[in-house]
Amino acid sequence: MEERDLRRKMQAGELASNNGIVMRTLAIAGSDFKYLKLKSLLLALAGGMDRMALCSSINYLADSGYLQVRTIEEKLPSSVSDMELEDLEVKLTPKGTQLQRCVKKDPLVDM
Repeated sequence: MEERDLRRKMQAGELASNNGIVMRTLAIAGSDFKYLKLKSLLLALAGGMDRMALCSSINYLADSGYLQVRTIEEKLPSSVSDMELEDLEVKLTPKGTQLQRCVKKDPLVDM
């Protein structure tokens, strides 16, 4: 296996693991019907996941339809690519709840 292929597999495995951590943490820290501030999620993950890894996971999970991300102040849809983490909140979509409860599967989310 070439170094490039090995690196790609490692990155995919890390993303899948981080995505699973985010989904499990949301199950503990949040609820199905309320938004959770991303700053609170980052604090809950302190030491277990850095800011960049959390942003990558939130991007993937939101783009895949598992999470809704919005601004705290204006309550408008947004992305971690557009705003500071501290200005955003997140909640599970119905599709995200199905993934979190292992009704659906995603190869890039280790539940």
